[in-house]
Amino acid sequence: MKKNPLYFVLVIVLQIISVNVWAQPAKESAHELTIPSLPFADNPDPNLCGIPQPWLEPQGAFLTGYYDGKLIEKDVFLYDSHLRRQITGQAPSDTKVTILLFQINPNLNYYLVRTLEDKPQEGWVPAPFVGFEDK
Repeated sequence: MKKNPLYFVLVIVLQIISVNVWAQPAKESAHELTIPSLPFADNPDPNLCGIPQPWLEPQGAFLTGYYDGKLIEKDVFLYDSHLRRQITGQAPSDTKVTILLFQINPNLNYYLVRTLEDKPQEGWVPAPFVGFEDK
């Protein structure tokens, strides 16, 4: 059964609203946290970034603070968008997540995730900080 294209637009809008309404602040106030630099190239021009798309894969996922074999983030930050203007939450490395959306970009892809904790958090995470469980 083919879905109406407006269905995907509605899904994206609802996910963006849920991130803004339900995202819990990190352990510290988001205003107190400094957005860290990334150990890999970010996207140089936000205007060239892709449109978020629904994630339809059943594969499990988790946050990982490791990059290039080194622990970069003990607690992985969740951001308001791929622009990383604000930290909306944080969760320990190895926290299981559900992927809601993904965004393909020129240099660095992002995933919109929801943590599978007692108090779920949502936010965008750079692709290197998301790991996938073996099928």
